[in-house]
Amino acid sequence: MTKKENHHATRDNLRDWRTPLRVDGPTAPQPAVCHLVVGFDRHPASHAALTYAMDLAGRLDAFLHVAHIVDVDDMPVEPDRDDWEQRFADAVEAERTEACTMLATLPGNWTYYSREGNPAQLLTTIAEANDALMIIIGTSRGGVMSLFERFLGESVSSKLVHHARRPVLLVPVAG
Repeated sequence: MTKKENHHATRDNLRDWRTPLRVDGPTAPQPAVCHLVVGFDRHPASHAALTYAMDLAGRLDAFLHVAHIVDVDDMPVEPDRDDWEQRFADAVEAERTEACTMLATLPGNWTYYSREGNPAQLLTTIAEANDALMIIIGTSRGGVMSLFERFLGESVSSKLVHHARRPVLLVPVAG
């Protein structure tokens, strides 16, 4: 197989990251009492938020909805490389694998979503659709981009706090 044929075969076998994905976890022995929604990405604050949400879901017998919103953080830095699409798909798949590995310790009642879109809007949509008790996210990542997003009113936490009709819980990274 030539390099070009191999590239096309690999690309054709990719799950298209643009297509929304839903992974349902096992069903717990008892039905969920309430629903929680948590945002997830590759940053430490997000992992802290998922860990906290899993603990809370266990204590409340809650159904946990975990959402990874595919965004620029998942994109490889060099868009002109031949394997850019593969690396993008790999990054999105790595997020799914990481979240599902963490969720495997939860006895049940969870769903993982991955899709493109506006993070605050998608988290709100999932929360509304499931009458969620709250939305849980990690605190700001810090750095220049976070400062810029907050200044422009574009940070996910800012949008959720000001526009969501559900309580929003911000979880800090354990220090």
